[in-house]
This record gives sequence, C-alpha cells and structure tokens, in this order.
Amino acid sequence: MIQTLSPHDAMLDDPWADWLLDGRNAGDPVFEQRIQARVDEYIDHALQPLELQPGASLLDFGCGDGALGLRALQARDDLRVVFADTSAELLDRANRRAEAAGVDARCRFVWLADGDLGVIPAASLDAVCTRSALAYVPDKHRMLTQFHRVLRPGGMLSLAEPIFRDDALMCCAERAVLDGPQAAELPPLLRLLHDWRARQFPDTAEAVADCPHCNFSERDLFAWVMQAGFAQPHLELHIDAGPPLAPDWDSFTRHTPHPFATSLRDVLDWECAPEQGAALEGLLREQWEQGAMSSVDRMAYLHARRPQEPAPPPG
Repeated sequence: MIQTLSPHDAMLDDPWADWLLDGRNAGDPVFEQRIQARVDEYIDHALQPLELQPGASLLDFGCGDGALGLRALQARDDLRVVFADTSAELLDRANRRAEAAGVDARCRFVWLADGDLGVIPAASLDAVCTRSALAYVPDKHRMLTQFHRVLRPGGMLSLAEPIFRDDALMCCAERAVLDGPQAAELPPLLRLLHDWRARQFPDTAEAVADCPHCNFSERDLFAWVMQAGFAQPHLELHIDAGPPLAPDWDSFTRHTPHPFATSLRDVLDWECAPEQGAALEGLLREQWEQGAMSSVDRMAYLHARRPQEPAPPPG
C-alpha cells in the first residue's frame, strides 16, 4: 500500500466528510442503508462498461469513503486502484475500509491538495471512474483533459454524475413568479417554500452560472469529453421518480441532497419566524404523511476511450 496523504490540519473544515458521514443520511442508519443501496446501483452502472485486462489499474477520482474503488477491488482480485480525493478525512476512512477488507496491498491513496492530478504520472492508468465527483469540479473540461493525460492509449473513462440543472432552473422559474407582477396575490407559504428550495439550489441565472454542480447538462458533459480528446463516447441519462428514501419525517427534514445545501430542519429552526416555520412544516408534513411527496433522480452515465496512438509511418 502506498499512501500520499495530507497533513492533519487538512482534515479541518471538510464539508464533504461532514456531509457524507452525517448530513447525507441525517444520522439515521436505516436511511444510510437505503442510500448505500442506491449508491451501489450507481457504482455498478459506472463500472459495468470498463474493459480491463488482468493487472489493470483504476483511478477512483473523488473517491470519498472509497465505495467505488472497493467495490471494484472486491470484484477483481487482479485489479489495482488509486483512490484520489480532496478530503483527507475521507481518504483515511477509505484506507481503513481497504485494510478491513484485506485489499489494501492493491491500493494507493492520493490526497489532491488543489484538486489537480499532477501527482499522477501520464499514461499510467488503464481506467478512470467517477461517481458524483466531476459534477462539483469548477473547470470540468480541464479535469477531463487531465483524465485523458493519465490514461494509457486505449484506456477507458466512465462517469456517473448527477444532473442538478433542472432543479436549479425550477428554482429560477419559481423566483421569477414570486418577483413578478402577481406576487402580492400569491399565498405567503409559496415564498416560504421557495426560500427553502433556494437554500438547496440557486434561483437566479447568475447564481446558476456560478454553481459548478448546477451549471451544466448531460449534453455539456458529452461535448467536453469529446473536446478533451476521447473517442467513442456513449451517454445515457437516467431519470427516475419515486418516494423519498428517508424512512421518516425527521430524517427527511435533516437530509440534504449535496454538501452545500441547507436542510429543511435548519431553515425551519433558524431562518423562519416561529409562526412561519410552523405553517411551512405543517404544510410539508401533511404532504409527507399522505405520501404525496416524490423525489426525482437524474444521473448521467458516460463512457469513452482514449484513442490508441497512431502507428508509426513505415520505414
């Protein structure tokens, strides 16, 4: 096992670790089991297209607690995985999980101090795989060119990334109505409801453009992959609607969809006047208890290949 980890102070102020280990599941073990089952589906779909020879090496970019890389290692006893993340705390957790699974000898852990892959040699990997990581990178085109650089000719790229743009555009549409000429005639609860949603997704065109995880579509991903020099890209957009995964109302109110969102519970407790918070919670809880709430999941799966180097000219 080779480690390249950060100093201890790099573990401070880590929104990713805070969210992945607590905010995502609201501290509820039943909720965590449901989330992990869904995450496993994402991971399996991301790993499925990879065509890896014996002894291949895989980069798990934005590895978090190591779920993707560990799943790949458990499926193939000849695979080597480089786990890379900006969170030292999550890398340490991935390291401990690898040791517990007995696969740490085939692992390398790389702390990306500035999110750059410069510490990984060019043409040294057979595959790059991400799951809900590239979406949060501000310059996705540049990162995709780095993926191209670290892959060997013929190496494969596979992405599984959430598409939040529609959520943000819905918030923008709500904001336009609430700021429009008929705003005074609208029920006050609509503004309170929007204020909560706007704590999760941006609600102006300018804010959307500045938000890395909301300012792109699946078609942008496809175009950037081609511009980065990859060949034979294939994209699938999966959109699924169903009931929220939260097992109860309390978990639902404390859950957030990503690390930079504010939970409904925090909005109710800290950002609403008491009577407003009670009214908003009463409205939403009634919908919850009636089973009227739904959750829409949008995930883009894209795989492509770095082209083989052209054959040298004869003679």
